Amino acid sequence: MKAPGKTTLARMQRTAMLEAERIEITQDYWVKDGRIKEPEPHLVERRDDFAGMVRLIDAINSDQDLLERLKRRMAALAAESAPAPTTETPAEDGAADDSEASE
Repeated sequence: MKAPGKTTLARMQRTAMLEAERIEITQDYWVKDGRIKEPEPHLVERRDDFAGMVRLIDAINSDQDLLERLKRRMAALAAESAPAPTTETPAEDGAADDSEASE
């Protein structure tokens, strides 16, 4: 799988909010429909975790100093994880790599 792409706090917050709502709506429907007697505890915990992420992002966005520090740190982490440019040239004999990773 390829590495995760860029995102924003707003996108992360919206995704967490939508997922929390989806879990809640689904569990409420299944209880009402009689499929389950009560919401499944591990899914309620997951919903609560997503709701916590929404509140965390709200807290980050409400503190400009914290937001700037976070942006600087994320930029530094991105620079650290960026692949180093290689100076190698492909083999001139045209030999193919037989490993599974190259397929």
